[in-house]
Order: sequence, then structure tokens, then C-alpha cells
Amino acid sequence: MLCLMLKKMNTLLFFLFLISSFSSVGQDSIEKNSENIKSLQKLQSLDYPKRQTTEASIDTANIEFNRFDSLTIPTKDNSLTKVVMVKEKSKFDFLNYLLPIFTLFLGILTNQWLDKISNRKRIKKSGERWVAELMSLEEPLIKQIESLENFIANHKEEDFKIPTINAYSSLNGEIFKSLDKNELIKYVEMNNRKSDFKDIVKISNKTHGYISILVFLHGSLKEKFQKYLDQNSKFTEALSENLQSFGVAFVKFGIEIEKETDSAPAKDGRYKPIADLYTAQIIPHIEDGKFNPSVLKKEFFIPVLNLLNSMRLDPKTEPLFINSSRAMNNIKAIEMEKQYINEIATTMIIRYKELSTKLNDLIENIKKH
Repeated sequence: MLCLMLKKMNTLLFFLFLISSFSSVGQDSIEKNSENIKSLQKLQSLDYPKRQTTEASIDTANIEFNRFDSLTIPTKDNSLTKVVMVKEKSKFDFLNYLLPIFTLFLGILTNQWLDKISNRKRIKKSGERWVAELMSLEEPLIKQIESLENFIANHKEEDFKIPTINAYSSLNGEIFKSLDKNELIKYVEMNNRKSDFKDIVKISNKTHGYISILVFLHGSLKEKFQKYLDQNSKFTEALSENLQSFGVAFVKFGIEIEKETDSAPAKDGRYKPIADLYTAQIIPHIEDGKFNPSVLKKEFFIPVLNLLNSMRLDPKTEPLFINSSRAMNNIKAIEMEKQYINEIATTMIIRYKELSTKLNDLIENIKKH
């Protein structure tokens, strides 16, 4: 058993010396044509029955020789186990040192190349998204112009009904807020390599200016139309109140005439003409309140004011004259608001047509190669 253990120790020592020899290659690389001979493990034999201890001695020698020469190793017959290790000297290999450096630079250049390709793909994708979103504006622009033209055609002075204006949400410019402006100028530069950078900046600025006008027009259209609805509602409500006040004043006017003549005022020359107008134009719409301001102006208030003007010296007509004048002012305000919104719609049509005309040129400048 002990003998087996010793044999294993010898084998282990051999591998230890073998490993140590490989580690010394770097240190001995400066010496040319030298050889390491690591050997000579000498273990004294043991007297197993007497359990004698074992001593080991290690001799190391560096001997230079040619691989074609014979090597004589002196030995002694002293019953020791001898291990001789011969290793050829490694030559200094530049490739082993240059290869890691070359690999490092190759890795750096490869990463830069891959990053450049990745950035180019990203810029191209972002630029194509800009172009696609701009191209998608063509149809909404046409529909917006048609909506404004229909509004003007249907918004006649004789018709009190207010048509709607469709403000297309695709023209509000919100989609462009999510796009990168820097990516756009890089994309323009990529497609216009022969152009000066100033020209590239101009193309980018024109694009952003185009979008700014688009956003302004959309917001202004919604704001102006809503303001028109609010003002129209305000003046219409005031007109309704003045109509009610006129009705109360007209009843009092009839009572005053009845007191004065001591008879019903139905046949009185001052009362009857106004009563006929009131019966024809006001009473049919008292229930539903669907008065047409333009019709009231032409068919009721102008004739009433003419009649009251002939009786202007009669103090009993003063309340009728005041309420009629106020109602006329309300109707004028409604007509002015209607005219104002029509002018705005006409201006909007001109601006949207300009944007529609410039759209294709803008896209072509961005895509130009």
C-alpha cells in the first residue's frame, strides 16, 4: 500500500515539474537557444518493514544543445529514482503578440461599422416616417377645403340654420410631435449629399414651418368657429328677450289706446297695422321659438319701425320703438358674425389650398437624391 502511494507521489511530482517548466517559458524567453532540463527526483528507497523515512533531492540544470546533438546525462548508481525533463526553448513569436492587438482593433472597427449601419437604418426609418406622415396629409387637406366650401355655400344670410365645419384631426399636427426633428435633418442630409448644409437646413426649416402653419390653421379654425357659435347664441338669446319685451310693450300699447278711445283697439289705425304684422310674423313661432332673424328684419321690424316713426310724437309708442331698435341691433350683430365667419372660412380655403399645392414639392425636396 505504501509503495503504491510512493508511485503516485512520483507521478504527481513529475506533473508538478512539468507545469513549472511551462510557466518559466516567458521568463527564459530572453535567452536564446537555451534549454530547460528540469529533472532529477531522487527518492531514497524505504525499508518498508522498518518504516524508514524517504528523502528526495532535486537537481536542476540548464544545458544548451542542438536538437540534432546527443545529450549525455550523468547518473549514479545510488538506487535513486531519476526523472529527466527536456523541453525545447520557445522562440519569440511576434504573431502571438500582434494577434490580440489586431483582434482588438478589428473588434473596435467592427463595432463602429455595425453602429454606423444601425444609425443609418434608424435615420432612414425615421425619415421615411416623416415622408409617410406628410404624404398622409394630402387627402385630409382636400376634404378640409371641401368642408369649408360647403359651409360657405350653405351658410346663407336668409337661412338661420348654421352648418357645421369639419375640422379634421389629422391636420392638427399632433403626430409630428412624436417624430425626432434631428433625425429629419440627418435624413435630408443623407439624401442630399451634394447640397450645402445651408440648403439642407432650409429644407428642414420649411418642413417645420409647413407643419406650424398647419397646426395654426387647425387651431384657429376650431377657435373661430366655436367663438362664432357662442356669439351667435348670445345675440340670438338677446333677440329673443327683446321680442318678448316688444310683446309686453305692444299689449300695454293696446291698453293705452283702449283707455284713450274707450273701445277695443283692434280697428284703431295706430294699433291694427302693427297687430297684423305681429300676428303674421311673431305669433306662429312663439311656441317653437324658431325665428329667422333675416326674415324678422325684413318682414317685421323694418315695417314696424316705419309705422312707429310716423307716430314718434306719441309717448305711448316709446317702449315699442326701444325694443324694436334693440332687436334690430341684435339681428345686425348676428349678420355681422355670419359675415365674419364666412370671411374666415374663405381665408382658410386659400391657406389650405396653398398648403396642398406645396406639399408635393416639400416631400420631393426631402427625398431628393
